[in-house]
Amino acid sequence: MNPVLHLSRIAVTTAAGAMLLVAYLNIALVQQVSPIFDPVSDYVHYNGVAFVLSVLLLMSGGFAVATGLTRAGVPHSGLVKVLFGLWFVGLALVAVFPGNPSVDVSTVAGEIHRFVGAVFLTSLPVACWLLARSLRDHPVWMVTASRLRGVAVVGVLTATSFGVAQFVTWLPQGLLERFALAAEVALVVVLALTIRRAAR
Repeated sequence: MNPVLHLSRIAVTTAAGAMLLVAYLNIALVQQVSPIFDPVSDYVHYNGVAFVLSVLLLMSGGFAVATGLTRAGVPHSGLVKVLFGLWFVGLALVAVFPGNPSVDVSTVAGEIHRFVGAVFLTSLPVACWLLARSLRDHPVWMVTASRLRGVAVVGVLTATSFGVAQFVTWLPQGLLERFALAAEVALVVVLALTIRRAAR
């Protein structure tokens, strides 16, 4: 099998696995963590293994598409690579540093968690938007660039909405974060389809 096609399949499978794990946690722990108002990271207090595994699966999908972009010869800038790196670091630190135990209690680990969470939620959408810009002038990539740009815009908007919810307490913070995470997974899948097309 073409190694790029293999990477594409890995990316789709692991991203879907991450989403399914979070969906499972949403259902299994609905009495402890509200999917509407509580952040996804609160699951670490009740099922840390599943939470960390979901993060690792998403990171694996991102690593697969990042590697596939290079191997498939998809044109992308150094800044895109830096943003991918920030995304990986942000995700890793989100798993290492638990969030604040409640809105009334602030810890050093919790504040680090919030900061790196903002980093990873914004890095991938911006990286994909820049990638779409670099592809739009290539006739072969015009459709792909348009699709990628659209999902990237959704990613930026959902990440921004979740960021606003950190300060506007009546907004459904948990739901907005889940929308932002769904956009992250969608971006990994679109990137996987992009490298699959490049490999053909």
